[in-house]
Amino acid sequence: LEYHVVTHIKPLAAGEFWYEYSFPTYAALTDGTLEISLPKSRDIKLKSPERKYETREDGERRIYLWTVKNFVPNRSKRQNDEELENDEPDVQLSSFTDWQKISTWYAKLQSERAVPDDAVKAKAAELTGGAGSEEQKARRLYDFVAQNIRYVSLSFGIGRYQPHAASEVLQNGYGDCKDKHTLLQALMAAEGIKSYPVLIHHERKLDADVPSPAQFDHVITAANVGGKLTWLDSTAEVAPYGLIMYSLRNKQGVLASLDSNSGLRRTMSEVPVRNSTSFNLNGKVSELGGLDANIDMSATGDSDFRLRATFRSVAQADWPRALELFQRLWGVSGDVSEVRIERLEETTKPLHISYHVHKSDYFKVPSSATNFQLLPPSSLGRVPRADKRHPGDPLDVGPAGENVSHVHIEFPANFSIHIPADVSITRDFGEYSTSYKMTKNSLDAERRMILKVNELSASRRADYSSFHNVTTSSVEETPWCSITRPSAAAMASAAEMKGTAAELREAGEAAFKRQDFSTAAALLQRALDQDPSSKEGWEQLGQAYSTLSQHEKALQAFQKQIEKDPYHAHANAELAAELTQLGRYDDAVAAYRKQIELAPSEKSGHKQLGLVLVQMKRDEDAKAELETAAAIPPDDPEITMALGQLYSRIGDSKKSDVIMASLTGGSSTGATDDFFAPALRDGTDPAQAAHDADKNLSAISDQFESGEYDHLNVNSFSAMDMVALSWARMGWARFVQGDNLVASQFVEAAWELSQSGTVANRLARVYEKTGAKDRARHMYALAAAAGGPEAQSSQQQVMKLNATTGQKDLAQAMAEFQKLKTISLPELATSGTARFIFLFDNSSTPDRVQFLDGDETLRGAIEKLQTIEFPVKFPDVSSIKIIRMGTVSCQSSACKLEMQPLNSMEGSVHRPLDRRHFAGAGSGLPKFTLGTTRDASDASKYALFGLKPMPGANKLLGNCWT
Repeated sequence: LEYHVVTHIKPLAAGEFWYEYSFPTYAALTDGTLEISLPKSRDIKLKSPERKYETREDGERRIYLWTVKNFVPNRSKRQNDEELENDEPDVQLSSFTDWQKISTWYAKLQSERAVPDDAVKAKAAELTGGAGSEEQKARRLYDFVAQNIRYVSLSFGIGRYQPHAASEVLQNGYGDCKDKHTLLQALMAAEGIKSYPVLIHHERKLDADVPSPAQFDHVITAANVGGKLTWLDSTAEVAPYGLIMYSLRNKQGVLASLDSNSGLRRTMSEVPVRNSTSFNLNGKVSELGGLDANIDMSATGDSDFRLRATFRSVAQADWPRALELFQRLWGVSGDVSEVRIERLEETTKPLHISYHVHKSDYFKVPSSATNFQLLPPSSLGRVPRADKRHPGDPLDVGPAGENVSHVHIEFPANFSIHIPADVSITRDFGEYSTSYKMTKNSLDAERRMILKVNELSASRRADYSSFHNVTTSSVEETPWCSITRPSAAAMASAAEMKGTAAELREAGEAAFKRQDFSTAAALLQRALDQDPSSKEGWEQLGQAYSTLSQHEKALQAFQKQIEKDPYHAHANAELAAELTQLGRYDDAVAAYRKQIELAPSEKSGHKQLGLVLVQMKRDEDAKAELETAAAIPPDDPEITMALGQLYSRIGDSKKSDVIMASLTGGSSTGATDDFFAPALRDGTDPAQAAHDADKNLSAISDQFESGEYDHLNVNSFSAMDMVALSWARMGWARFVQGDNLVASQFVEAAWELSQSGTVANRLARVYEKTGAKDRARHMYALAAAAGGPEAQSSQQQVMKLNATTGQKDLAQAMAEFQKLKTISLPELATSGTARFIFLFDNSSTPDRVQFLDGDETLRGAIEKLQTIEFPVKFPDVSSIKIIRMGTVSCQSSACKLEMQPLNSMEGSVHRPLDRRHFAGAGSGLPKFTLGTTRDASDASKYALFGLKPMPGANKLLGNCWT
């Protein structure tokens, strides 16, 4: 890119000129040249400390030349890095040789515009009528100009320096900074008060070496009131009299005057109004996780000004919205109402704001560990960045002030609150403390911060950084809570609430989030009955019915959503999932194709369609969709596994072997083998295995977080195979690396989930390595009972560790292994059989239980099932959840839960419960359907649908599958 620009500038000051320039620092520059030609007879001030230049003379001209070649910016350096990005221009020059000349020039340019005419004099008399002192007059005139003359940044007149006449500004009712000052100066002059314009920059520090108007972008007022200068900035509109913005304080500017007051002046450093903020929150949390709180804030000084300016610029009807955005910044989002802002225009008094905030689902109920923070964050800004050019300059840490926040919250009985330790730190420049106190179920918290200075010496940077780190919420501990399920009375009350359609919908959405799906369905249905024309709510109603296994109602809700909004982002996919649940596969395929038509680049549509086509044995169509899904990032291990199994089924063993090897880290050894075996071989590369496992776990974790598994469908079940495999691979990698503690955590979790004989064998080896011989022998025996390619080796290890009790150990392990799948339950119903889906979230008690099908008398057992401890283990804390399926059967007063093996869940989720498996002797144990296979081709077909070899089947019946 090349460009050439010529700009003609009319002289803003007769006979004078000034200029400044900076070469680009964030763009590559092959060749940059700056050439300035000046009359050589003129004296100038020129400053270019870091850019070298050349000069030459050409007749009566002197030419200055700067050249930059092959400049490449440091793109790895962020603009907010500690080192200050220099705001001084590379080149500054000016024909003004001292600041007095600039003062005189601007005073002459502006003064004729500040002469009060009759209209201005009349207005001044009106405003100051009855004022008893010069200061009272100055206050009234300042308040009028600040609050009634709207600030508009328009550059009229000669360039951007000469203002409009005071009378014109008064008539217009608006103006920019120099216009507002000019009117204020004229009004004060009409009342005999002397005032002056002050040229200043709102951010940049003045460079005293180069007297140049280019160093200014703002005009404020210095008024001689009562024999002393009072600094005023009418542009701020709602700043109290005598308070200028912090960025303008203790800064040099040019006071423009034709008298002895002219020249460089430093603005005020001390302020007439103390900077303080007080925040009080008084709230209550419901059993269902809702938050209602009353909030009161008051502010003075700099904090007052910022709040006034914000709300003055917002229409009163939008104040709730502005406060909602404010709340969201510090994590207390919710609906704001009952807003009162007192004394918004009365800048002589503290600003007071009060409002109510409501959030129906502020807490997720239930929850095992939820961090929360209701105290607003510390108001300290960032640590000042270092200035390379001026390393000895003081650190700007202001503005000084005090901020105090109090929170009082009442929690219900189903919340257990855990509070952090108190924090207190004191320095000579500031104080900071936080404290928490629990009284019964009420939390009182306080945060107090006092900053005593605006500046610190450069040598105090480390000390201030330490103080700053403590005061920032990013490193501070927060309270946390564990939440159990709300009482039946609270849930019943929520379901019966009254309200508008919008209120019912909001309550229904909150019930859905806390997994109270019956209440969610009832409230959402009532909301839509009140407002059947609504485009919102049908999808979530369908989701609620789906989780209740009321699939026909879910189907109708999704169809209604599509009717209301044919281009809805997800409704066709939701509809297809319900059709699949009902076994209407052709209709499901059509719905998925419609979803893909609306969102062709979304991975999930192709994935879901491909999996349905696999079930329909439409292999070529399934292959096309799964390959399309696999090509769309990110990687999805489920798609990879489905493709590997599909390639095996259609006879493409080469592709199948490659894919399965990518999942297991070893070569595939055939469809009839346990896929854990090649993954957990002795020659494993531990670094690669850990990397692959972590990658797969991250992908599955992302899918949980995205909500893909919310419906607990076939995809969520198939994901469990990958979770078990990845945990096993991670554990085995750690074992090979010698980290036996972490190894045992991951392999134990994989064993509990998979019940794989290979995994049990590897867990036994971990135990044996740590010296736990008895545990190792017991696990080898369970590995032999579980079967698989390691069964014989495991049996030999049992005998090797204790030949005397070996046979007994093996027999006992066989009986124990069968019992591992069975959990005794309290009486749930007189009789009946039903299937349930269980979701575990880093806990051995289910976070969610969903009735799938079976006897309706057992639907009410959900609440009791959520209190039962299951043989479930998590190796670490993550977003991954465990999903299992089980069959509850009750006869007489005895109930049992039979957990289904992992790789049979996805094959049975769409099939209704077959009660014939539970008929007969009343033992509660299922019968098994047996089938034989003659070759690997048949075996791969069974494996694809979740069938696995029976333990010991090879000895008894040949290839036998359960």
